[in-house]
Amino acid sequence: MTKKFQQVVDFYNSTTPEQWCYFLNMISDRISIPTPKIDKDGNSYIDCVNVSEEAPACPNGAMIQINTEDFENHSNLLEEETNPVEEIKEIWTS
Repeated sequence: MTKKFQQVVDFYNSTTPEQWCYFLNMISDRISIPTPKIDKDGNSYIDCVNVSEEAPACPNGAMIQINTEDFENHSNLLEEETNPVEEIKEIWTS
């Protein structure tokens, strides 16, 4: 294994899931997620969705949750007390 890839393995082995989320938040402007969609005529296509600007990544149990712009837009339609993005932002500011 080359040194640059060993550094990645060392980073992974020496950090916590919370630190991984922080790292993902740092690089969130470089992440896009291909998502299958269907248009109004029933045609299937792939749309690339960016991650949320407000809360890109967060711990969710034993997993890391990646939040997309679509998720954020949907969540913003919800009442504040049931909005998961608001809860995620609160976790990161505490």
